[in-house]
Amino acid sequence: MGAVSARLYCPHGGSLHYDVASRSGKVFFLLERALERFTDAFVFVSAFEAEAFRAKVGTPRRPFVIASNGIRDAEFVPVETEADAADFLYIGMMRDLKGPDLFLAALAKIRDETGVAPRALMIGDGPDTERYQRQAAEFGLAATTRFHAAMPARKAFAMARIVVVPSRAESMPYIVLEAIGANRPLVATDVGGIPEIFAEQRTRLVPPGSAEALATEMRRLLDDPATAEAEAAALRESIRPRFSVEAMARNVSEAYGLARGRTVLPSPETS
Repeated sequence: MGAVSARLYCPHGGSLHYDVASRSGKVFFLLERALERFTDAFVFVSAFEAEAFRAKVGTPRRPFVIASNGIRDAEFVPVETEADAADFLYIGMMRDLKGPDLFLAALAKIRDETGVAPRALMIGDGPDTERYQRQAAEFGLAATTRFHAAMPARKAFAMARIVVVPSRAESMPYIVLEAIGANRPLVATDVGGIPEIFAEQRTRLVPPGSAEALATEMRRLLDDPATAEAEAAALRESIRPRFSVEAMARNVSEAYGLARGRTVLPSPETS
């Protein structure tokens, strides 16, 4: 007897960031609903994503599971910090959605408050790189902020003491999981599935879009390395059972079972 196939679909978090009232949003959400006809089960990478789908596209008409992104055992090995490491690292796409402009504004605010500009490293590619380089110069940060093309995350983590994820929107970002797995002190915004990662530490997440709040949290970790390291270690231990590749595989396997059995699950808001 041949194997029974199943068609799983994971909606892309980027499409779910659109406003329901925008023309682009209406097009993307109609396409998402149309694709459901060819889907046996959904896989959402976060509870946030499942709820966004329900609110913007509609309640799923197929079974679904939450299969959060997971990282490999090797990515849970702490990264050693280089001797000449910068204070802060931004790593990601160079576009406003990810908040590089907020990162630069926060660096300037720390400089204005303390009289010393933190040393920063910005790693990544994107259409707005030159604009951020100009912004750094306008803030008077050109001498203390270096830009570098994209590189492997773990190599980048060794080059700075604290990782900053200043995103205005996310779904379930791997960079947050990778930074935590590498045991890096981390400043992140309260968006998308990031609170699901931080769990008990979610209260220290920063409101999105606020350079002032971002600067406050960045300075807190910079001024108190012992607390920063303790928080990083606790967070790393808390995510290991929930965000490993093995946990992700188990959840995806569950989705295959549901697809074959057509079991009806609760809506995202009650699951």
